[in-house]
Amino acid sequence: MAISSTVIRFIQNELNERGHAAGDVDGRLGADSEGALRRALRPRRAELPDDWEAWPRTKLLTGYVQLRCRDEGVNPGTIDGLWGSQTDYAVNVIRERLQNDLVAPNFRDNEELDPSRPHPWPHQRQSEVEAFFGAVGKHQTMLELPYRHRLAWDRNVELTRFSCHEKVHDSLSRILTRVLDHYGPERIVELRLDLFGGCLNVRKKKGGSTYSMHAWGVAVDYDPGNNRFEWDWRQAGFARPEYDAWWAAWEDEGWTSLGRARNYDWMHIQAPHL
Repeated sequence: MAISSTVIRFIQNELNERGHAAGDVDGRLGADSEGALRRALRPRRAELPDDWEAWPRTKLLTGYVQLRCRDEGVNPGTIDGLWGSQTDYAVNVIRERLQNDLVAPNFRDNEELDPSRPHPWPHQRQSEVEAFFGAVGKHQTMLELPYRHRLAWDRNVELTRFSCHEKVHDSLSRILTRVLDHYGPERIVELRLDLFGGCLNVRKKKGGSTYSMHAWGVAVDYDPGNNRFEWDWRQAGFARPEYDAWWAAWEDEGWTSLGRARNYDWMHIQAPHL
């Protein structure tokens, strides 16, 4: 994943404001930017890998970004100088916060949650999922819903139950009961928490060769029209604060939201962690 010139300009400006003399705010990682990054990182060498001084410019910038995100209380992942989706999301969160006073939801995966949570689901690697849940499409059971659902693509069709894997059945029942208790039927409809986008679907991942978590019936989609695959937190409905209790119900059971964890596909919630 490439580092955008917008992010580079943001960091150059940050470095200049902190007195590290990064030079022109031009979105290019030149010698002035490298010098500024080294000056900014030296006082924090104890927080960096031992070999950080040998890093090229892009890793120096990434390491600085990761430290700044952590300073701002946004999880950038490991401080390793490697730019991935977690670091990319975290820096855009703090950039919006610092530049526009706009607060984004924090980046999280369920590994950060209480380790005593009742269901330590497997990692989403296919071998671990198959070892835990069995073959795709098998071991399914019907979940009787605590509140009415409607098909997201045909809201005239009401559901009282749907198929899921037997090992997630009780957890799903507790989650949705908690949602009902917190929001009540009218608020659920208002927030579109009843718009069902699917659970069991034996298929491969989009553009991939491995199976989707839906193939085991251990992932659920909700309100896909307002939480599209490519949308980030600025557009996705589920990123708004009124859904905090919704996410608490899922995350306290160890489920992972791709939106909350990776800032895309906010409709998708799965038991296996990332």
